[in-house]
Amino acid sequence: MGIPFGRYNLVRKIASGGMGQVLLAKKGEEGFEKLVVIKRILPHLVEDEEFFTMFKDEAKITMRLDHPNIARINEFGVEAGVHFIEMEYVAGEDLRRIEKRAAQVSTGIPIGVVLRIMADAAAGLDFAHKARDAKGEPLHLVHRDVSPQNVLVGFDGSVKLIDFGVAKAAGRAQHTATGILKGKFPYMSPEQAQGDDLDARSDVFALGIILWEQLTGRRLFKAENDLATQRLVIGCQVPLPSSVEKSSPVGLDAVVMKALARRPEDRYPDAASFRMALEDFALANSIPSSNAHLSAFMKQLYQDRIAREVDPRTLEEDSGLTDLDAGGLQRNAQGGTVVERKGGTGSHATQALGGAGPQPPGGAPRGVIIGVGVLAIVGLGVAALWPKREPAPVPAPVVAQPVADVRPVAPVKPVDVPPLKVHVTSEPPNAALELGGLAVGNTPYDTNVERARLPLPLRVSAGGYEPTQVMLTGDTGQTLTVTLKKKPAVVRPPPAQKNPDIKTTR
Repeated sequence: MGIPFGRYNLVRKIASGGMGQVLLAKKGEEGFEKLVVIKRILPHLVEDEEFFTMFKDEAKITMRLDHPNIARINEFGVEAGVHFIEMEYVAGEDLRRIEKRAAQVSTGIPIGVVLRIMADAAAGLDFAHKARDAKGEPLHLVHRDVSPQNVLVGFDGSVKLIDFGVAKAAGRAQHTATGILKGKFPYMSPEQAQGDDLDARSDVFALGIILWEQLTGRRLFKAENDLATQRLVIGCQVPLPSSVEKSSPVGLDAVVMKALARRPEDRYPDAASFRMALEDFALANSIPSSNAHLSAFMKQLYQDRIAREVDPRTLEEDSGLTDLDAGGLQRNAQGGTVVERKGGTGSHATQALGGAGPQPPGGAPRGVIIGVGVLAIVGLGVAALWPKREPAPVPAPVVAQPVADVRPVAPVKPVDVPPLKVHVTSEPPNAALELGGLAVGNTPYDTNVERARLPLPLRVSAGGYEPTQVMLTGDTGQTLTVTLKKKPAVVRPPPAQKNPDIKTTR
């Protein structure tokens, strides 16, 4: 049955905290129903003027983030004094839970699937970073909480970012009132961990952390407490993914390390550039990384859950709902909830929701404001859109079988990218070489350079010649000849002649 809440029927509790709830709900008349997610804040928070002003401000900002890779917000409204946000329901899971599930069934996440998730997440970030207000002015949004929990992956192969609601508030104030940094320490950029000003490149760094962890199966910045983790982030000591996990493609090292450069100016200039690097790598190495491959992987991984949820009746099984989930509203004899609404003249009209009571005359306003933002109700004790409960463990001896119409996705073999091999000669011969600032010998010289270190400066010098520096890049050929330019001859004036008529004495 569920619990009526205005024009919605609440069917399952997704998550809850001390300041709000996240609920799965049905919307629409019977036969035309659709699933949506309702995020509610508790009524007493409306009395906090600063909090409520921020709530509305964020709604105005995030309503502009209409992109396939950002969870869509439909409405921001009020029901019986309970402020809520209606957002799209994504049938799927967040990346952290996917990672754990894949580990439980011993499949792992194929490299192509990882690349697709990261590339689509980067696309959503880039759209948010470049969003503009109604006057065409840049909003300069920074997500500040890019983490696996905030990357949703649908069974249909879609990828969506959530919790952009904190972005504008984070842009206004780096610290909370108590001086606590906003965001998750293991996914902060060095500048965020130090409380410096942020731009889009901070989110690029956070996405780079997720990619590093997906490639290695380990946490990059994780210590025994937040303070120690913060120090690790600021120190920014990042090993090459392939040096940590041999199955990680060597060719991806350069992509990951550029995203994780300590200085923002050394990273990708925007999320679009990061996305392009990921797409180019997949294309160059013929790695299957389409949304269709992602969907096939998700259907294989969650086939039991997908088969169960095909039956709508399962939505209300173990829903976790109680009478209080109606918002603490009084119930009538018909089983509906009694709501007091303010009419257009300021009078109070009583209406029974979900019962047989009268409806407001003349289409009385429902208090719904079109707009929105995935607000930090999550910051209100709910850290993400989905439940905090861990998924039920998969019985050890049981290995999930693929559904009939979906082919299992075989893990893609790592692609080994060979090092750059260059035979260096010079004119004149026997010139001294410095590679990356270190003396390596004289020409002719053969060098093998890991592509993760590119671009790398090569300095060539010889006596009587002007030193020359060239950059070794991925486009450098197998042979490289450097011709040095002779130094111009130094013309010295003849020594001055002494005047024989002048005698000097001590």
